[in-house]
Amino acid sequence: MKLRAAGQWANLVVAGALMFAVWLLMVWVGSRPALKTLIDLTPQQRSTIDPVSIDLLRDLSAQGVKVELHTFFERGGSLPQDPIQRQRRLILQRLQELTEMLLRQYAFHGGEGLTVVAHDLYGDVHGTREAVQRLGVTSTDVIAVSVQQPGRPPRHRTMSLEGDLAVVEIPEIRQTSSPLPQTALPLLKNYKGEEAISSALKSLLVQGTPVVWFLNGNSLDLQPPTSNTGASYSQMYQTLHALGIDSRELDLSRTQSVPGDVAVVAILEPRREFADAEVRALHDYLRRGGRVFVNYSWAAQGDWNPSGGEFGKLLGFELGPQPVYHLITDPRYGSQVRGLDGDPRVSKLDLALNPNHPITMRLARSSQMLQMDQARPILRRSDQPKGVRYETLVKSGPQAWLAMPGRDGFPDTRAPALESAFGEQDLGAVVEVDGDATPDGSKPTGRCVVMTGLFCNNLGMAINANLCANVFNWLVERNVLLDIQGSRYVARHFELAPQQQGRIWWLLVVAVPASLLLLGMFVAWRRRDR
Repeated sequence: MKLRAAGQWANLVVAGALMFAVWLLMVWVGSRPALKTLIDLTPQQRSTIDPVSIDLLRDLSAQGVKVELHTFFERGGSLPQDPIQRQRRLILQRLQELTEMLLRQYAFHGGEGLTVVAHDLYGDVHGTREAVQRLGVTSTDVIAVSVQQPGRPPRHRTMSLEGDLAVVEIPEIRQTSSPLPQTALPLLKNYKGEEAISSALKSLLVQGTPVVWFLNGNSLDLQPPTSNTGASYSQMYQTLHALGIDSRELDLSRTQSVPGDVAVVAILEPRREFADAEVRALHDYLRRGGRVFVNYSWAAQGDWNPSGGEFGKLLGFELGPQPVYHLITDPRYGSQVRGLDGDPRVSKLDLALNPNHPITMRLARSSQMLQMDQARPILRRSDQPKGVRYETLVKSGPQAWLAMPGRDGFPDTRAPALESAFGEQDLGAVVEVDGDATPDGSKPTGRCVVMTGLFCNNLGMAINANLCANVFNWLVERNVLLDIQGSRYVARHFELAPQQQGRIWWLLVVAVPASLLLLGMFVAWRRRDR
C-alpha cells in the first residue's frame, strides 16, 4: 500500500516537472527573434490612423490638393537559403502588407483628391517605366508620395520600406569560441508608415521659404539666440528652421518702414514702449496685410513692463502691470475645491485654449496641456478703433488673480481672501486690422498675435512647441500644416514598464507552475479518497 502511494506521488512529481518543462519551452520559443518578427509587429497600428493625419487629408481635399501614393513592390520569388536573407525577405513581405493596409486608410480618408497606384513591375512594364522616370525611383520596395497644389507643379518624395517606414534591428555577427560565427536574425522593431507618409505630405506642401524678421532694440534682457540657457530662444529658432522658415533681424530705426517681402515681424519680450516711428511702421505694415507676433512678459523691474502704448491703442488692447497668478490645483480633488497658494509655482499658468481658432483648435481637441509663466493680463480697450477685431486665443483658469506687491517688494504668492478677486484672464489674443482698399478693390487684412507670458523660450518649448509652431504656421498662411508635427509623432505600440515585466516574470515562473502543482495535488487527494 505504501509502495503504491509512493508511486502515485512519484508520478505526480514527474508529471509536474514535465508540465513545468513544457511551460518553460513555450516561453523560450515565444521569445525567439524569428517568431517575434512574425508576431510582434504592433498590430494596433495596422487598422487605424491618427486623427491628425485624418484632418490633414481632409484639409488637402478641401483645398483641391491632388495627392498620389505610388508603390513599387517586388513580389514573389523563392525564399533564400541564408537565414539572414530569408528573415529580411520575410520582413519586407510583412512591411508590404502593413503599407498596403495603411494606404487603404489613406485612400478612404483622402477621398477623390487622393489616389493610390500599385505598380506591377512585370505586368505593366510601360506604365511602371513611365512612373519610375517621372518620380525618380531607382530601386524596388519603395513608395513615392506626389503632391500637386492648385496652380503649381507637382512635387514628390521617394521613401524606402526598410529605411524610412520601419525600424529594423540588424545585430552584428558575434564571434564566440566556436569556429563558426554565431549570427542573430534581423528583427522588425517598429512600423512608422503613418509618421513617414504624413510628414512627407507636410514637407511637400511647403512652397518657398518665408522669413520672420525679429525686431531688435526693444528686448533689452534677451540672451543671444545661440545660447542654450532656459531663458534663451535657441530652440524656437531651431523649430522655425525645421518648419522651413528663415529668420533675420529688423532695425526700424534705420529703415523707418517694414519691407514688402517680410512674412512676419516678431518682437520677443519688449521692455519699453515702441517709439512713434516703430508704431507707424508696424501699423502701416498691418494695414498692408502684414503679420506681427508680439510676446510680452512680466519683469521684476517695474519700468520693463510696457502697457502696449500707442501700438496697443491702435489695436484695441492694453496690458496690465501686475503678473497673473493661479492657485495650484490639488490633484486629489481637481478643480472642485480651492487650490493651493503661497508657492512660487503659482506663476505657472495652465492655458485654456480657444476651441474655434485655427491656431488652437486641434490642440484643444486633443486636450494638450500647455503652460505659460510670468504672464500679464490683456485688457480689451473700450475705445477700440473701427476695422479692428479682437479674439481671445488663450486664457487662464478661473482661480487666477492679479498679484500685489508683498513686503519684500516682489509679488505676493498668497492668494487674496475675497472670492471676487479671482477670475479668468486673457493671456493671448489675435487682432485683425482691416487695411486700405487696393486698386483692384480688395481690402487686405493684417493679423497680430499677442501673447503675454513666457511660453516659447527654451524652458517653455518642452511643452509648448506645437503651439509655437502653430502660431508661425498660421501667420505665414500655412493653415493646412497647423499641428501636423511629424517629428513629434507618438507611435501607438505596446510597451512594458520594468515593474510590469517583473510581474509577468513572477506570473510565468512562479504563479503558473505553482498553480499547476496545487491542482495536481488536489487531484491526487481527491483520487486517494476514492
